[in-house]
Order: sequence, then structure tokens, then C-alpha cells
Amino acid sequence: MKKESKKQVKLHLSSLKKGRKKEKKIVVDEHAKIRETRNQSNKNPKSLEDTMPKLKKQRQKKLITRLIALILLFSFAILVVVYFISPLSKVDMLSVSGTKEVADQEIIDVSQIKSGDNLWKVFFERKEISKNLLSELPQVKSMKISFDGLNDYIIKIEEYQTVAYLAEENKYYNILENGKIVNESRKVSIGNPPIFKSFEENKALKAMIEQYKLLNENIQNSISEVEYTPSEIDDYLIKLYMNDGNEVVASIPSFAEKMIYYPDMVKKNW
Repeated sequence: MKKESKKQVKLHLSSLKKGRKKEKKIVVDEHAKIRETRNQSNKNPKSLEDTMPKLKKQRQKKLITRLIALILLFSFAILVVVYFISPLSKVDMLSVSGTKEVADQEIIDVSQIKSGDNLWKVFFERKEISKNLLSELPQVKSMKISFDGLNDYIIKIEEYQTVAYLAEENKYYNILENGKIVNESRKVSIGNPPIFKSFEENKALKAMIEQYKLLNENIQNSISEVEYTPSEIDDYLIKLYMNDGNEVVASIPSFAEKMIYYPDMVKKNW
């Protein structure tokens, strides 16, 4: 009986030791957890302290960029206002180039561009000014308005060539290459173009101009006058008065073709 009781006591003590070891491990684990939580709590304040300056710098950069943008915007607006108030936004001078028959002042008057006009208003109304000028002045073939400096304009003109003069009651009217007759008269014809008589703005005049252009320069210079003399047989009959005193009767559709032989005919007659 005594032996059995000893064994039981031994078993009881060993179980107590094991229980104490487990308790120690649990306590150690709890201490470790507490330390970890403390370390984490100590780390968090440091991370916030690090991020705060970065956020401040980012906010400062954004404020600076916004401030610069606003300053630039207001500066631009002020410059625009000052520009439109200043003389730089007004037309200073207007010049004309390329004219031969039309007077420069006439071009300026018809364009209605004046010194002191708004520079950009004239710029955006260029097409209307061109249309008006082309309709008012038949001699003008094309025109272009462009800048000639900071606040100056130049009107570049291309004219229709004068191929002849229409003689009526001691007055001379320019006949242009497009078949138009200029309403403005002059007392004397200028240059070598021949004198046309009894012509009007019609098919016969346009056909005559086309035929005249086909002639070489020597034959053109030998013609003094061309008189339109239609008949019942030929609506395109003309009579030419040459500088050498000869007279030629021809029909407009075949005029250029036959006039080629005129120099040879003159030589044979002589």
C-alpha cells in the first residue's frame, strides 16, 4: 500500500511542473505582444512626423503654381487692354502698289480705309473691302490687303491690261482685256494701243480683243484704228486704218489668221 501512494505523489508533482512551464510561456507571449504594440505605437508618430512636411511642400507648390497662373492671366488681360487703347491698334499708314491706270488715291478712297481705323476691324473685313473695290473699279483684276509693319497696311493691285481705246466725241475710254469699257474718259490716248470706233460691250468687242491678242507685236503696232462696220451679210465686219496709210476690210473671226500675211502683201504692192 505504501509503494502505490509514493508513485501517485510523483505523478502529481510532474504535472504541476508542466503547468508552471505553460504559464510561464503564456506570460512571456503576453509580454512580447505588449512590446510589439508599444513598438508599433512608437513607430506611428514618427511616420506622421515624416509625412507632414511633404504634404506642406506639395500644398505650397500647388499654391505657387496657381498664383503664377493668376498673375500671368491678369498680366495678359492688362496688356490686351493697354494694346487696344494704344496707337498700335490703329491704322497708321495705307499704301498702294501695282497700279498703272488707276490712281492710288482712288484705290484708297474706294477701300474706305483711313488712318486711325481699328487695325483688326480692317483685317477681318478684308474680303468685303476687296469685293467692294473690284465692283467699283473695273480696271482692278485682283487685290490683296496685307500688313506692312506693326500697324500699316498695303493694298497690292493687279490691273486688267488696256488693249485699246474707244473714241467717242473727242473722248477716249479704256477698253480692257476682259472686254469691259471703263466709264472714266480722258482727252488723249496713252501709248500704242489702237483706237476702236463704234464698238460696244458685246460679243463682237470680246471677239475682236481675242483676235487682236493673237497678232504679233509688229502687226499690232501697225494698226492705227479699228472701226466696227457690221452689215446684213456679216455682223462682224470691221475696217482697219493702218499707220502706213492702207485700209483693210476684214471679218473678226478670221482677222488674226489673215493679218499674218499683211507684211508680205504690203511688200508685193510696193
